Amino acid sequence: MKHLILFVFLFCSFIVYGQNQTITGDSLQYRIAISGACPQEILKERLKHHVYTLAADSLMGRKAGSKHAKKAANYIAAQWKEIGITPLVGESYFRPFKQNQYQSLAGIIEGNDPFMKNEYIVVGAHYDHLGIKIKNDSDTIIFNGADDNASGVAALIELGRQLKAIQSTLRRSVVLIAFDAEELGLFGSNEFAANPPFPIEKIKLMMSVDMVGWYKTSGYVKYSGSGTIKNGSMLILDESLIPNGLHVKTQNFEKSVFTATDTDGFAKKGIPTLAVTTGIESPYHKPEDMAHLIDYEGMALITEHLTNLVQAVSQDDTFHASGKIASKHQKYKKFGFGLSVNIGSNYHFYTKGALDGKSASAYGIGLNGQLNMNNFAIRPEVCYNYINAHHPQGDITTHGITMPLNLLLQTQPSSTGSMAIFAGPYYSYKLKGQQKGAQLDFDNDFKREEVGLNMGFEMSVLMMRLEFTFRNALTNFTRTKNADGAHIRNRATFVTLGYKF
Repeated sequence: MKHLILFVFLFCSFIVYGQNQTITGDSLQYRIAISGACPQEILKERLKHHVYTLAADSLMGRKAGSKHAKKAANYIAAQWKEIGITPLVGESYFRPFKQNQYQSLAGIIEGNDPFMKNEYIVVGAHYDHLGIKIKNDSDTIIFNGADDNASGVAALIELGRQLKAIQSTLRRSVVLIAFDAEELGLFGSNEFAANPPFPIEKIKLMMSVDMVGWYKTSGYVKYSGSGTIKNGSMLILDESLIPNGLHVKTQNFEKSVFTATDTDGFAKKGIPTLAVTTGIESPYHKPEDMAHLIDYEGMALITEHLTNLVQAVSQDDTFHASGKIASKHQKYKKFGFGLSVNIGSNYHFYTKGALDGKSASAYGIGLNGQLNMNNFAIRPEVCYNYINAHHPQGDITTHGITMPLNLLLQTQPSSTGSMAIFAGPYYSYKLKGQQKGAQLDFDNDFKREEVGLNMGFEMSVLMMRLEFTFRNALTNFTRTKNADGAHIRNRATFVTLGYKF
């Protein structure tokens, strides 16, 4: 028995050694002998070949719309054809969009249940990356994108190979999509979600495989979105589906403010989604993201789990959505809350005369609520303000509470964010103030209460908002006129950084 184990080990090692000699990044030179080889090693070497090919210098970073991206697309199509995956529509895998500038690829492995085969599990991975950068007018820096996202495409290809081999066990159909133009703003996945070749509600689950090449460093593969599936974590963490040596984590919903993946367009249509990743442990969006740094053993385990999970979902006639959706994927929540930090300046406007006071610093922090009504919203706020102003008799500092009530006119949110303009009244109450170290006299010289107009515009990206606010007092800050017969009123300008819950 020991001799048999030793023989198998040496045989597999010999095959792997031979395979390693042939991986050059050129698919025409790649040859792999599979007869009698260890399945796990074959999978690992196939994944390695795909990543080395897609992340080769010759593909110049696969920038969307470039001839090099088209070479990557042709490579994916050739792999699918060899495996025997059927084009999703017609006789071609290619799905051009935006005046044929970009092209995704879509194939299908049809299920066998007479009813459930018309329901779909969509698995996608984007194949584009950042392209190149010219430095010092001569040096070409290539963003190869091995982890982002040659790793996801490699897993997608081998997932297709494994599912095709067990096609007879599938009840629901599986759609494989290699998305283009993800790096430009999720264009490929949004296009498919907006124009699917079947009713969108027939998609029971969508998974995006994006950056799965650094398992050893991260220590886990994470499935974000389990909360969109009823008993989602229980399904994903089912030990019978997880290969030995793989650590799987789940997260109820995608939460990252600064990153997005191809689940976005589907999730916003109420489709359960899972974002599959080992995180951004790799040199994310840097030229150092190279094929030799990828953990291919980890990728093989992840691909096996994906295969098992997709097969299980395809067979489960009780699988359905939880009805819940991540905050970042909601078009508009009816009610929302947020935090804001204000940084800006304030000056004294004189009601008469040609001159006004000089600007001084102003700060604030606040809470806000928001009632959304499609393109309109009402936003009440409560802010604490620390405001300075230059004054001929000595600089003035006040602490106060301000309560704006704004009406917003907002655009429909998209994967790149939304915009709004707003205006409304505000009320402010000065808690205390100083001038040259002495307390302000609010009984004789200054007024505690202020009423004015708040207006501005904002830009939102995911859960963050950047706002520019102009605040003009309509009531006087001073109780008596100065020598020129003028009162003074506060004028403030703020840049606001906000977070929406």
